Amino acid sequence: MAAEMALVKPISKFTPKFSNIPRRTVSSYSIRMSATPTATPTSTKPSKKPNKTAIKETLLTPRFYTTDFDEMETLFNTEINKNLNEDEFEALLQEFKTDYNQTHFVRNKEFKEAADKLDGPLRQIFVEFLERSCTAEFSGFLLYKELGRRLKKTNPVVAEIFSLMSRDEARHAGFLNKGLSDFNLALDLGFLTKARKYTFFRPKFIFYATYLSEKIGYWRYITIYRHLKQNPEYQCYPIFKYFENWCQDE
Repeated sequence: MAAEMALVKPISKFTPKFSNIPRRTVSSYSIRMSATPTATPTSTKPSKKPNKTAIKETLLTPRFYTTDFDEMETLFNTEINKNLNEDEFEALLQEFKTDYNQTHFVRNKEFKEAADKLDGPLRQIFVEFLERSCTAEFSGFLLYKELGRRLKKTNPVVAEIFSLMSRDEARHAGFLNKGLSDFNLALDLGFLTKARKYTFFRPKFIFYATYLSEKIGYWRYITIYRHLKQNPEYQCYPIFKYFENWCQDE
């Protein structure tokens, strides 16, 4: 059967803007699992009511973040902040434009074949790994995309850097979500955008948290890649083969 998975939470009729997002976190959310038959339909209609399983958030559950975008605009305003090193920003921009991994995230038949072989607790754990990783990457995409949009007039160079960072995060999230499809699942990222609560951080903490996140992500990916290269018998799914280049995006 084909199934779709989305995080469920009552939402308002309209999607709130980033600046109006409540500055608090949610303690729990529900997962909606809906299944559709793949065989020829019969006269018996499947129930439209989705199955819901409530789970509690933990330290491992990725959060969505927002910040004071007005303060961000002030920080990157070259008229106000004379200490900005524009040459370094230009160099960073050119580095992102090079896009070394543009053609790296291409799947092959190994993915589905490997997924079909996973079962039991290992399958469940791996699906959770894909869910959390996809959510974390998508969280970064949303934040960077909004920063790119808000800084266009204030500092076009920095705005484009954030936009290209969001490009990388979106690419990663899409790749991970495609991996979930190997297990007949998918995260509804559009619904996730509206349903999730956002955690507010001041800009200085956003910079600090982002730096740590990317640094940890780099070492996470390269460590896993090197370990599995030395121990190929534990290579249960081909996504790990992509981690060497993936860490460059971090």
